[in-house]
This record gives sequence, C-alpha cells and structure tokens, in this order.
Amino acid sequence: MYKLLTINDFRQFKDKEIFLGRRLTVIAGKNSTGKSTILGILANSGELKKKDGTTYSNRQFRAEFGEIFHGSRNFDASGSDRIQIDIVDDNDQQIDYRKFRTAWQNDNGKDRFRVIPLKVSEDGKKTEAKMQIPVIYLGLSRLFPIGEANEDNITTNKIKFIDDEQKKWFVEKYTDILSIYDNINVVNNYSIGETDRKKGVGIETDQYDYLTNSSGQDNLGQILMSILSFKKLRQTREHWTGGLLLIDEIDATLHPAAQKRLIDLLIKEAKLNNIQVVVTTHSSDLLKHICTKTAYNNICKNNDVELYYFTNANRRLELMRNPDYSTIENDLLVESMLQNSNKVKVYSEDAEGRWFIKKLVPEYLLYVEVLDVKIGCDQLLSLYSGDVSYFGNVLIVLDGDVQKKDLEVIPEQLRKRLNNIIKLPGTTRPEEVIYQYILSLEPEHPYWENASKVYMNWMYFKENGPDSQRYQQEKERERYKKWFIEHQTIFDSTKLFEFWANDNKEAVEKFKKEFITAYNAVASRIFTIKI
Repeated sequence: MYKLLTINDFRQFKDKEIFLGRRLTVIAGKNSTGKSTILGILANSGELKKKDGTTYSNRQFRAEFGEIFHGSRNFDASGSDRIQIDIVDDNDQQIDYRKFRTAWQNDNGKDRFRVIPLKVSEDGKKTEAKMQIPVIYLGLSRLFPIGEANEDNITTNKIKFIDDEQKKWFVEKYTDILSIYDNINVVNNYSIGETDRKKGVGIETDQYDYLTNSSGQDNLGQILMSILSFKKLRQTREHWTGGLLLIDEIDATLHPAAQKRLIDLLIKEAKLNNIQVVVTTHSSDLLKHICTKTAYNNICKNNDVELYYFTNANRRLELMRNPDYSTIENDLLVESMLQNSNKVKVYSEDAEGRWFIKKLVPEYLLYVEVLDVKIGCDQLLSLYSGDVSYFGNVLIVLDGDVQKKDLEVIPEQLRKRLNNIIKLPGTTRPEEVIYQYILSLEPEHPYWENASKVYMNWMYFKENGPDSQRYQQEKERERYKKWFIEHQTIFDSTKLFEFWANDNKEAVEKFKKEFITAYNAVASRIFTIKI
C-alpha cells in the first residue's frame, strides 16, 4: 500500500507530506496549486512489464511523468533526493520505497525532463527501476469528444470480457451511475488517429451507437474498464499486492449525482480488489460528499479516504489534510467575499466564546467579522443600552450561562425588535461545556480512540481538570479559562468539537438558526449580504 508521499523540494512543493488513503485520496484546490504534479509523481512510481499483464485496452500498466506534463528548463532543475514514496504492508511495516531525483537528458537530440526513481538495498546495490505495482492513469480533463472526430480516423475493437460476470458488472454500474435504462449491446475500445493519445470506451445500445456517446459516457466507461482491468489482472497473478488508479478531474462532464455514485463505487471496489485510487476534482458537490466521509478521520493513521485541499491564499502553498467543507468553500469564495467590506461585526465575551462560535458556524464566517475583544456580559449589555445606534447593528453572542434577568438592562421590546442578541449552546460558559462533555463520555465512545493517539484519556482529563491542584492558584472562572487554553490544541487535533456537535445536534441546529436570524436582522439594517 502507498502510505506516504514526501516532497522535499520539487516545483512549488517544499517539505510537504501526503498520507494516501487506504482506498481513496481526493486532491482539490484552485488552479496552479500542483494537483496534477502529485498524479504525475505517483504515476511515475510503478509499472508492470507487458508480459505480466495488460489492460482491457491492451496497454501496459504504467504511465510516464512526461505523458502528464513537461518539464521547464527555467524552473525544473536537476537535483537529488527530491521526493520519496513509502510502501507498507497490512501491518504498516515498510516493504518498499523509492527516492526520486530530477534530471535533464538528451533523447534523440531533444532535451527530456525526467523524474528518476532510486532505491539502495541493504547490500548497497542501487536500482533505478520503478516498483512492480500496476498503475493506470486517466487524464479525463483532456477531452476530445468522439462526435467531433473524423469518422474515417476512428478505429474500434469490441471488448472481449474475460467472463460474463465482468460484462454484467460493467453494464450494471454504467447504467446505475448514469441513471439510464437502455440495453447495452456492445462495449468497444476506440482510438482516434488524429489525436495521438486519445483512446476511449464506446457504448452501443438499442437507441444509439458509440459515435453519439457524450464525453461523460466515455469517461465513465474508461474508469469502469480500468477497475475491470485490475480485476482481470488480479485473477491471473499468483500474488496480488494491489494497484494504483489515478484519475485527473474525475468530475469532468459528469452530473453531480453521477459523481457521487461513482465515488462511492470506487471506494467499494478499491476495498474489494485491494487497490488505491487517487483523483483530482474541482466539483464543490463532490467535495461536500467527500467531506462527510473524512469528518471523523484519525490524524495519526492512513484512513480509508483522505482529502487534501491545496491553497496558496497566504501566498505560499498549504496542503490542508481533511478540512471540513466550510473551510474549502471559504477559500474558494474568499476573493469575492473580500470585496464585501461591510461585514456584520460579532461581539462575544472572550476567546473561548469566539472559539465556540467559529466551530459552530464555520460556513458563515466569511460574512462576519468576529472581533478579538474581551468584554464581560454585564459590560457588553451596559454598552448596548448606552449606544443602541451602534450595538443595535452588530451581532452579540453571549455565553450560555447568561440569565434572562441579566438581559433586562435592555428593554424587552427593543431586544425583540432589533433581534441581535443570542446565546451559545449549553447553560454554562463554553469551557465548562467542553469539560463536562469530556467527563460524561463513556469508555467506548469513539472520541477516546482519537484522544489515545495523542496520549490523552479520561483519567488524564479528570486528574488535570480545572478543579485539580494544578489550577488552584486561580479564581474559579480563570481556572476553567487557563485549563481550556492549555488544552485547546489537543481539542483541535483530536476533533473534540466535531464529536460534541455530533452528540448535540439539536443544540447545534438551534444555535445556527438563531445565528442566521440575528445575522439577517442586522444585515438588513446595514444593507449587506444576507445568508
């Protein structure tokens, strides 16, 4: 299994790591952030000789870096130890690896940029051979619709499935993903002579032939036949150690519903056939679907599905591992939203409250400015009553322990009319909500698996909580604050909030509705975007 891709220094990647999913790795991000570079590196890492097996299109299980993109004399320098790929067994023990160097070589009078693998065995022997792992690369973004080709230049060959079961599998998955009900009669491989590399899969039914296939049908056909190629290869090999399927822009020309069904199928088949799939995508619908599968990933291991989002929003390349969808959406929308300077200001009591707010409504943070101020509830309400013209046009989020009588400093009729004061979930301050939640968790709660990866457990939190000797020098409220601040990185890394939110769905939804209502009330008064 491909476990880790380490890029020390290659193009825009400097000291970056990518933990590959055991079944599926999804790479997303804006243009020119290096998504295809990752596919090119992986594609160049493994191969099988043609005598050991071919795909259904009679191709070798391999792909060249140069087939995916070309080097630049100005920016791609020669160098050693640029990249490393680690392969592990089912027990997570390394069984193979390759380091990669880059070089310019003369090939028939032309300069050729190469990414060259290297392995040094224990006895000192060196090899520049690729790993013996079957690889298929599909560049679906390089579309050439068959309907635009010269029919005289098209050659076809009927695909001969190795058994009826594989043909049945293809027909069922093809029709299910595309939601079509035609009878498929023939499945062809075709090639277009005028385009050097364009090969595809054509479908003939009772209603149409392959010449009328859409690009989406062709792309899906290629993906399904690639899976079947691995299935066929597996049946012929005595020892099966897996394969690697790489798909550039998997969403190309497919409807969002079809994209989701395809992804679910890839995960299932990858598990059944012990292969790994790596895809790139720009589809927001597909990313939203993927994020539901990565929300509870363990940060300390290769999960079945891994999601990486590449961004250069801070003028340097960042690789976000398993971000939530709101983070991705915010990055994609940030440019347009930054043009909106008239954001709703949000006041809270302290940093712990702001942490809670940002976790509760991450999808709406681009619309607001959460102010970094520390103002107690009494002081904040006093300011409100003293300057309604200002504080009536901001959003105020108080801690959950605020009582109804505390709000009476502001006339009830005015509060209802302006409708811009809400409370955080719970009946105590945020840090106490979190502490009590931790103590309430049963021993078999899934959170403890995450916590154990950073050597945390229930007993630790109990013995080192805000009421422990460790914090006795502080006042009660400050004890909880100090405890929270010292453990905040642990909460974030173990995704504690996500577990709390899952266990308190009603409270989360109630707060979101109140937040949206209060926000829109303010937005309508200051003439800014509503949500």
